[in-house]
Amino acid sequence: MSESDVKRGMVKSVMEMGGYARRIEDQYGVGIFDTLFIPIGLPVFTAEVKMVKDYAFGPTVRQLLELERVKVAAHKSGHVIPLMIGFKQGVYYFHEPKAVIDCRECFSVTSIKMSFHDQLVQYYHSRRK
Repeated sequence: MSESDVKRGMVKSVMEMGGYARRIEDQYGVGIFDTLFIPIGLPVFTAEVKMVKDYAFGPTVRQLLELERVKVAAHKSGHVIPLMIGFKQGVYYFHEPKAVIDCRECFSVTSIKMSFHDQLVQYYHSRRK
């Protein structure tokens, strides 16, 4: 499964539940995060999606800078949540942005039977504790 296929499925999952989702593709928008998710009743997630190789993944330097800018602009309001999402063998890994992310440090449902939308909602609620 390609990264493009994964993103397409993520967008479809959120849209099917009545939320809004979009892949952002701009060859000239260096460092711009590649997806936007707004599940019904939850904040906006600005996310960079990466395929996981071995046990780690992470954004480019510029992507990390852009996600950090979102975090600063949101200023703890909770209205916008910058997010890194890794994907490997049917499993999503959710983590706040940082240069290198170890899958073992991520929130993950580890079930391909649960939709991406539902996993994103669970991640949101897990971080509020």
